[in-house]
Amino acid sequence: MTATDLFPLADDSHVPFAAERSVIPGGDRARLELRMWRPTSTSVGVHIVGELDMSTAPRLRELLASRLSSTVETMVLDLSELSFLGVAGLELLSQTHQRAAESAVSVRLVDGPVGVARALHAAGMSAMFPTYPTVVAANADLTGSPRENR
Repeated sequence: MTATDLFPLADDSHVPFAAERSVIPGGDRARLELRMWRPTSTSVGVHIVGELDMSTAPRLRELLASRLSSTVETMVLDLSELSFLGVAGLELLSQTHQRAAESAVSVRLVDGPVGVARALHAAGMSAMFPTYPTVVAANADLTGSPRENR
């Protein structure tokens, strides 16, 4: 299954103005779930639920690579339900920051649990991304045409 195999979400209550919703399934859904949304024509959001480690990072890497190569100006990574952030996840975020800068894409983070924030801080990455307390705050000043809910 690739990142382009997208399926509609049953529950999108965490995405206040979602338009394009999808879940990227994996072999072990209990460990990592990725939900995408497009609040505007030039932005994309990814809600990351579960554990981001060496066994789950490749799924997110594939999804982010495809989004960074599209016409996206802003990417919001929602870490609010990320329960574990391992070294592979930190490396992926660092690589994403670098690739986004090369592509002139702004990457924003939605705060995660205390353990995730500590991992970002310990890796010296807490100042690397603009961080917001909620998805609504992260999406507040996005540019591009608003997308209508489907």
